[in-house]
Amino acid sequence: MNRKEIVRLLSYMNYNYSGRFKFPRDSKTENKMMIEVWLDLLKYYDYSLIIKVLKKLMITNAMWPPSAGELIKEAEMIMKAPEDKLTAGEAWSLALNAVRNYGYYEVHKAMDSLPKKVKDTVEHFGGFRTLCHSDITNGYARNQFMRLYKEVDRKDKELLFLPDKLKNDILMLADK
Repeated sequence: MNRKEIVRLLSYMNYNYSGRFKFPRDSKTENKMMIEVWLDLLKYYDYSLIIKVLKKLMITNAMWPPSAGELIKEAEMIMKAPEDKLTAGEAWSLALNAVRNYGYYEVHKAMDSLPKKVKDTVEHFGGFRTLCHSDITNGYARNQFMRLYKEVDRKDKELLFLPDKLKNDILMLADK
């Protein structure tokens, strides 16, 4: 997005959230700062995507104007690959299907058939053979797997919503 598109976005929000969101502000300094902050956060995204996300949030959350961060989170959720949108229950179902289709002796084929997060969860569970030996009708095994999946998913989501450049900068800082 560029500066003109940010101004259009903020003006659009002003007309929808009259009284709760004010743009343009009274002083030029405030206007400039507001534009700079929103531009800094949204410059990596396409204007048409952000406008669609804004319209969605205006309809689903009509009380308060969304922040730039909320727009980014929603945009990233829309752009996520289907395997990244799996729920814990769906991950459990995929793992069970791999057990049924490949069984105890074809571990590599079974693991290759699973999305990365489900594969990581199976590893945390104790490996594919452990999953094969567990009582899959037992609620405890399912709950344990789903809890582990939620942890793996939470860890991935912390960095998911960040633009690639910012994510790389943070990861570089963490490596030092």
